[in-house]
Amino acid sequence: MVRIKSVIPKDDYRLEVQLENGSSIILDFSGRLHTVRFGLLDDKAFFRRAATDGDFVRWDNKIEISVSEVFQLAQKGKFPSD
Repeated sequence: MVRIKSVIPKDDYRLEVQLENGSSIILDFSGRLHTVRFGLLDDKAFFRRAATDGDFVRWDNKIEISVSEVFQLAQKGKFPSD
């Protein structure tokens, strides 16, 4: 499985996920800020604290997305229902 190299918070609640294989994926959270799972990301300062350990994207251990879920979200082009 490919690992996450880095995450770069962008404007408009987009997150660039850079992979070790050289690819990158942009995830757009703007449409999910009203959900229970992603609501904390509405705080721009909190959103910018995205970090990775290579297997997960995490925000202060309050929200996490696995590398597998990053691929699922990218393939679907949208987020699944909460």
